[in-house]
Amino acid sequence: MTTQSTNAARHGTGDADLTIMLAAHDAFRRDLTRLARTASAAHNPARRDSVQAGWELFKRQLLMHHTTEDELIWPALRARLDHSAAALSVLDAMEAEHELIDPLLAAVDAEFGRDGEDRVADVIDALTSSLTGHLRHEERDGLPLIGVALSAAEWRGLGRKMGTKNGMAAGAEMFAWILDGTDRDHSKATLAQLPPPLRVLYRTVWKPRFERTPRW
Repeated sequence: MTTQSTNAARHGTGDADLTIMLAAHDAFRRDLTRLARTASAAHNPARRDSVQAGWELFKRQLLMHHTTEDELIWPALRARLDHSAAALSVLDAMEAEHELIDPLLAAVDAEFGRDGEDRVADVIDALTSSLTGHLRHEERDGLPLIGVALSAAEWRGLGRKMGTKNGMAAGAEMFAWILDGTDRDHSKATLAQLPPPLRVLYRTVWKPRFERTPRW
């Protein structure tokens, strides 16, 4: 694996365009920041519903993201890179890190369900540390394997499988979530990954529908 191919894959400029993957990672980081800022409001009757709506959306997107990786992306890479012990070790680590994150989500849920607020910040800090560490690891060592193992056409084909597996409604919510609060350049780059008819749907249906629900 050359440095050039690794850097290209990481930044989405190689054969496999990872714009959407990286945009999703940015959205997770954005929501972790929002979660930390609004955590105490989860016990405030006036804010509880909006914080809960943001948290449930975050969990839904993270579950879909990790399930897609575990069931579609990592197996495709394993099949191509089964000759590389180093690559397989990275993929093993990606799956193991996913399993470590699930109990932290449950811990945040449990604290939100309590009357007191004593441990909310602590469990959110633990989740943030684990998830941001995983995202860094994936961007450094996991995502570059996509550019090494798959052609642009194969990656697009895998993207179509992801879309079919998740369904149109989930895809609509995902794009609206990713683009929530992003600047014009990032929105343009991400929307460019969609065919023109779906860009129109985003602007006229997906985005307005998403914005009707107060979050965070």
